[in-house]
Amino acid sequence: MSPPLLTLQNIHLTFGVTPLLDGADLQVAEGERLCLVGRNGSGKSTLMKVAAGLVEADEGDRFIHPGATIRYLEQEPDLAGFTTLRDYVVAGLA
Repeated sequence: MSPPLLTLQNIHLTFGVTPLLDGADLQVAEGERLCLVGRNGSGKSTLMKVAAGLVEADEGDRFIHPGATIRYLEQEPDLAGFTTLRDYVVAGLA
């Protein structure tokens, strides 16, 4: 089995006095796919932003396998100038 491409371990993140992530763990290996399901405001997008390195956790470890890349697609991207969502995504990978 190959090592994980992404590891988040014991991630803690608080906004104000409200803990949003409290000891979250996540591992994603090569070939795996990920689906996050939860109520609004439960931290799904924030967890993905931590994984992508867009938000820094208050505590915990984030490891990206050397050579691996993570891309983050916003929930409501500005698609002006793109014919399709695919065009937008491909442009972001370039």
